[in-house]
Amino acid sequence: MNVAEPSVHAPSGNMKPAWMDPLWQDAWLGVASHLRRDDRILLPEGNWPVADVAEIRTYRYVIDIADATVLFLYKARIAGISHAVLKKIYATWRPVFANEVFACFMQPRRWELFRLKGRPGRHYQVIQQYLNARKLRRCSETIFFTHIPKTAGTSAWEAIARSVPSKVYCESYEALVRHPLVAANFDLVGGHVPLQILVHSAAPNDRFAGVLRDPLARFRSAFLHSRRMSEDPRTFTDTMRLMRETSLTDFLSHPDAKMEVCQQTIMLGFAFDDVYGSKVEQEIFDRARVAVVSSRRLTPC
Repeated sequence: MNVAEPSVHAPSGNMKPAWMDPLWQDAWLGVASHLRRDDRILLPEGNWPVADVAEIRTYRYVIDIADATVLFLYKARIAGISHAVLKKIYATWRPVFANEVFACFMQPRRWELFRLKGRPGRHYQVIQQYLNARKLRRCSETIFFTHIPKTAGTSAWEAIARSVPSKVYCESYEALVRHPLVAANFDLVGGHVPLQILVHSAAPNDRFAGVLRDPLARFRSAFLHSRRMSEDPRTFTDTMRLMRETSLTDFLSHPDAKMEVCQQTIMLGFAFDDVYGSKVEQEIFDRARVAVVSSRRLTPC
């Protein structure tokens, strides 16, 4: 069969195409030699090469396997796939490549069904821990961490998560809404998920934490991040693309700008159960205020 090699063009200036990320590139090259023309590949949005296969589909935060035969599981989005589906894939599909970012599986060919033996390598440990989270629990309460973008939340999450194997991170609230978690299975649940959505999954004695930052500094950081040439716009939200493609003045005149400027308040007070607008702003602000001043509702880091 013929699988296309990656098309890499010399970057101009400081431009660094997403394909030049070695971890994404290694994942593709690690799987490419195993592909057949009747394969249907499912992978995260990004700047991927073209392959001579039946179909290539992409996902963002929610992972719908459907009839895919090859899965590039972006481990940071593990919450986006049904626990039951992932358990079946892990038990019956063939692991073909894994690194710090990806765990790649291929539906076994008929003659391989009885050759599967264990899970190779440390890079599958995240999946093992996720599927066995309940057995790995160490605490009687769950900590919910709401990660507000551009507040050093990644560093805070890594510091907290280092000590507990029973954990899960959600890059978007969409994954949690589509596949609700059993919070009692985890010591730590977090991600880019509004506090009000996390609250729905919590038991009375569970705890909440988050990192807050000066709102103006947070917005400036988000705007500059979106304009880094090393970032792949295909992975951006619509608002991030606007920040990348328009001037600061033009962006601030766009309706989406208000939500980005007020990102912290929204993450603390909005449940995304209504359309954002002036009629719900006061309610969002009131919820966010309660979250900050109530010792039970949120522990600022």
